[in-house]
Amino acid sequence: MLSRFTALAALAATATAFNATGPYALQITGQENSDINGYAAACHAGAGIEALCYASGSSLPPSVTQFYYNYTSYNSETGVPSQPGMLTYLLTAGGTNGTITVPSALQLDLTSWGSNVYSAQIFPGLEGGTSLYQFENGTLYMNGGYDDSSFNSTYPTPIPTLGNLTNFHLCYQFTGGYYYRSISWVTTPPSHNPSCEPVQLTLAELS
Repeated sequence: MLSRFTALAALAATATAFNATGPYALQITGQENSDINGYAAACHAGAGIEALCYASGSSLPPSVTQFYYNYTSYNSETGVPSQPGMLTYLLTAGGTNGTITVPSALQLDLTSWGSNVYSAQIFPGLEGGTSLYQFENGTLYMNGGYDDSSFNSTYPTPIPTLGNLTNFHLCYQFTGGYYYRSISWVTTPPSHNPSCEPVQLTLAELS
């Protein structure tokens, strides 16, 4: 396993150093429930896999999990990185050959085909990371793409879109083999999981 992590680290190190901003804390605030006000904490969800668990408290804890925002695009004329990007985390892996750090990206993982809830998990490496945008205040969102709720045999003009979506939720759910209160994405609210509550995820700079 460690040799696999070593290869991933070597492949991702250059891109991470060039495109990453941060570190940040990831603040979690309720969109409807004001009692939700805390930060994301990486919690073990499998071999080299982390979930985004909820740690309550409006004050920044001293041991807060640190995240980065890795730009995945750039201005072709100026070379300046631009959105979208990926939420990343430096996974520490160790063994008999020593300890290494692997840049790892957030992915949305569907754990049940009968649900509309995608568990937010961090897997080793940057390949397959979910594309995210951020507003000026650091709140993360996704581009909703086509709105197919009225599609029929007639070509739509203009083509309807869903706009910018902030469908992150805090849910009691299985992430890997572990049952946590952790972050997920609900494709089309309301959530199939009744415990899910809508939240905003915001990148908070660490001073």
